[in-house]
Amino acid sequence: MADFFLTKTPLNMENCLSHDGQLVLDQYSLLTETLARLSPGAETLFAEPLISRGNDQAAASVSWYADADGKPVPIDRLDGAARANVVNRLTTNLSPLIEHLDDPVDGALISRALYTLNTDSITSVSGQPVILNWGMLPQGLERDRSARATHFSETLGSIIDMPAPPPLGPSEARSFADKLAGDAAAPSASVEAQPEKGPPNVSSPSAATSGLTAAAAGVRNSGGGDTKNGDEPKRGVGPRGWVPLAVLTVLAVAVLVWLLLPGTRIFPQDTKEQAISDEAAAALARDVNIALEERLATLRNAIDGAQCRADGTLLMPDGFTIEGLLPPDPRDPNDRAGAIRPAAPTPILPPEPQRVAPPGVTEAGLDMANLLALIEERTALVIAASPSDLGVGTGFFIAPDLLVTNYHVIEDAGADGIFVTNKQLGELSPAQVLSALGPLESAGGDFALLRVPGASSPAFDILRPTESLRLQSVIAAGYPGDLLRTDAEFQELRRGDLGAVPELAVTDGSVSVEQTMAPRSTDVVVHSAPISTGNSGGPLIDTCGRVVGVNTFVVQGPLRNLNFALASAELLDFLQAAGALPNVVSQPCRPQVARPVAPPAAEVAVAAPEATTPPVEQEGLQIPALPGLTPPSE
Repeated sequence: MADFFLTKTPLNMENCLSHDGQLVLDQYSLLTETLARLSPGAETLFAEPLISRGNDQAAASVSWYADADGKPVPIDRLDGAARANVVNRLTTNLSPLIEHLDDPVDGALISRALYTLNTDSITSVSGQPVILNWGMLPQGLERDRSARATHFSETLGSIIDMPAPPPLGPSEARSFADKLAGDAAAPSASVEAQPEKGPPNVSSPSAATSGLTAAAAGVRNSGGGDTKNGDEPKRGVGPRGWVPLAVLTVLAVAVLVWLLLPGTRIFPQDTKEQAISDEAAAALARDVNIALEERLATLRNAIDGAQCRADGTLLMPDGFTIEGLLPPDPRDPNDRAGAIRPAAPTPILPPEPQRVAPPGVTEAGLDMANLLALIEERTALVIAASPSDLGVGTGFFIAPDLLVTNYHVIEDAGADGIFVTNKQLGELSPAQVLSALGPLESAGGDFALLRVPGASSPAFDILRPTESLRLQSVIAAGYPGDLLRTDAEFQELRRGDLGAVPELAVTDGSVSVEQTMAPRSTDVVVHSAPISTGNSGGPLIDTCGRVVGVNTFVVQGPLRNLNFALASAELLDFLQAAGALPNVVSQPCRPQVARPVAPPAAEVAVAAPEATTPPVEQEGLQIPALPGLTPPSE
C-alpha cells in the first residue's frame, strides 16, 4: 500500500472500465507490474485506489494513495516551469507504452488505464506527477468512439503524442496497430524523397488527399508571374487551372453531406434498443417485490409455527422439514439417516446438492452420482480470446460434443480463439461456433452453440415446463470472475498448463418471477441464486438436474441484484433452429433427497492426573505416557 493519502473522490460504477471480467481499478497490482516491466518508472504515476462500494447509507467512493506526500494539484493550475517538469516526466514514462497498446495481453489493460475521468485527474503532488481517476470514462463514452477520442485529447492525449486514442476492442486494436505502423513508416519514405535542406513533406495514404495535393501542384505550376529558381517566370492561373480544384471542392462537399447523414460515420444513428422497456422494468420490479413479500411471509410463518420433535427433527407448519422432507417414519426400518426420500419442490431452504439424487440413482451410488457431480461433469469453463482481451464465461453440454453458452461470451473471439475445459474433459479443448443468436437487445436472444471436437461428455436434459417454476429451488453453476482471480488452477491455466481445471462454483436459490421481457417478447426466469460476471452462459438447474434457464445478466439495484436467466423454452427454440436435438423433458420436478446423517458423537476426553505419571523408560529414550493412562502398580 502506498504511504500517503491524497484525496477521496465519488465513484459511479458505470464510469469504470472493465478488463478480463473485473474493474480496471481492482487490477492495480497487475497494472503496476506490467508498467514496471514495459516502462520502468511509469508504475509510480498511477495513484493506488482503495474502493468503497458503498451501501444504503454511504455512497461509493475511491480513496487515492501515493508515495508522494502533499495535496494533488491539477497540472493546468501549475505555472510554466512546474507544469513543464510534470509534463516531461509523464511523456518520458508513458510514451514507451504506445508501442504495446495493440498487444492482446498487456495492451488491453494499459489502454483502459490511460483513460481518466476528467482533466483534473492529471495532478502534481509535491512536484511529482500523479494520475487520479484512471481506468474511468464519463458515462456513455465507452461506446462512442468519436466522443472518446475528443475526451482523451483533452486529458492524457494532450500530453503524450499518440496516433489514436487507446483501443478498447479488437477492431480498435487492429486499427491502432495499422496507424502505429503507418506513422513509423511514413517519415522515412518521405525524407528520402526530400532535398537535404527544408522540412520533409509527409505523404498521406488517402487517395483524395493525394489528388488534392497534385491538383494544388498543378495550380502552382500553371500561369505566369514570378521566377522559379531564377529560370522560369511564374504566370497567373488561367480559367482551366481552377477546374480540378472546383471539381474536388464539389466532391468534398458531397462527401461531407453524406457523412453528416444519420446512419453514416460521423453521426451514426443509434438503432440499439433496450433489452427491457421502462414499462416492463417497472412491472418486473412490482412482481419481484410481490414475490419477496410472499417469501418473507412464508419465512415468518415458518418461524412462528416450527416445531422440534423429540428426535431433533425441525418441522415447518406444513409438516415438512426445512428442506422439504417428511419426518422419518419410525415404523419403517428403511427410513433412516441417508435414506433417499421424495421432497417438496418448493422447500423453505434448498437441500444440499450432495444429498440430492438425480433420477435413477439409489443410495448405494449417491456418493458418486449426486446432483453436484452431475452438474460438474456437464458444465464447462468457456475462454474467448480476442487480439486485445481474454474473456471468460460458462457453458453446458446438451449433447456429447455440443455445448451452449451466451452469444456475448464469444462475440469478440477470434476464429480460433474459443476453448472449453472442465474436469470431465481434463484439458483445454478448442471449440467451433455452429450457430449464434444475439445480441439480446436487437435479436431477442443471447445464445451460441459450440462444437467441441473429440468430446464425449454426458449432457443435461432440457426442461420444457408445463407448470410454473415459481418458488422452486434452483442451482446456478459457473465460473464467476471474482473466484477465478484467486483460483490457483486458473492461474496455472493462464500460464500455459492446459491440464489445469478451475473449480466450478454453485449457488442455490429459488425462482422469484417468470416473465416475458419487452420489447422482443423474450421469456426470462428471475431467481435468487447469486451470479456474477463469468456465470454468463451457465445453466440454471432444478433439483431434478434439468436445465430450466441460461444465466445471462444481472440488473444491479441499490439494495439487491436481480439475476436473469433466459428461459429454457427460448433455448429450445434456438436449438431447434440450429438443427440440434437435445433430450427434452416436461415432467414436473419431484426431487429425491437423502436424509441427513447425524454427525458422530463427540468423544469425551479423560484428563490425566497432574504430575503423577512418570515417563516410561525404554532403551534410554524418554517416551511420555499417553494421557489418561497410568503405569500399573507394582
